[in-house]
Amino acid sequence: MDATWDPPTVLQAAAEWSWVPPDAQCVVTDVTLTRWPAWAQGRVVLTGIASTRAPEDVLRGAVEQARAWGSDTLGVWVSASSTPDLTDLLLARGARLEDTVDVLARDLDPAHLEHDVPPRPDRRLEVRRVTAVDGLRDADRVDTAVWDQQPMDDERLAVAARTLLADDSRELRVVAYQDGEPVASAGVTLAAAPRPELGVVARLWGAGTVPHRRGRGAYRAVLEERLRLSVAAGASLALVKGRVSTSARILRKAGFARYGEEHYYRLAL
Repeated sequence: MDATWDPPTVLQAAAEWSWVPPDAQCVVTDVTLTRWPAWAQGRVVLTGIASTRAPEDVLRGAVEQARAWGSDTLGVWVSASSTPDLTDLLLARGARLEDTVDVLARDLDPAHLEHDVPPRPDRRLEVRRVTAVDGLRDADRVDTAVWDQQPMDDERLAVAARTLLADDSRELRVVAYQDGEPVASAGVTLAAAPRPELGVVARLWGAGTVPHRRGRGAYRAVLEERLRLSVAAGASLALVKGRVSTSARILRKAGFARYGEEHYYRLAL
């Protein structure tokens, strides 16, 4: 990896990134509180913790907002860069650890990609970039099965298509097909790096494979294509938050290095 992408800079890039559904409600202060829409389970999530307040004050404010939104739980993402660290307070209040992800990154030197990314075990897999509404529908079919969310209605599909297919879009989607069936999907967001001289970072997100097609190389196939597209878009770093129990192992084999981890806690209100 280029020396300018040192571990603190990689972790800063990771801390600046959290997923917000396009029609979510957000309150941004020294933390970010997001109320996801009903189609994405309607949860309330606290991220971007960068406050000089005491942990009790940060959590109290988040709980009050979550209750005002009618939620009976609060999700909290905690990373090494979270200030203050709410871990001990959350555990003392009975929060449950629900997810752990590794912060993983790799340089995007084209000369290394072919060597680092494992070949697809099943060459019947075909990966296509989403360039039309039909491809977006196929991606949504996968997402609905993988993430336990509601399928897109016509309004959401139209909004997603306008965003993804715009000439100035900074988002890419890919879908893997096996025997004509969409079996995996994934996305990339091209974002500014923490320092201008580093250019663009490719945030890899949302990769999932339908249950009955797992273990056949679909995840690696969409990873390979996203890395290729990211290089073509001029990104210097690929960044991903991979579940320790699933994708992190595959990503390590594909040349990604681990820089830290993030934990997701759910607190009953």
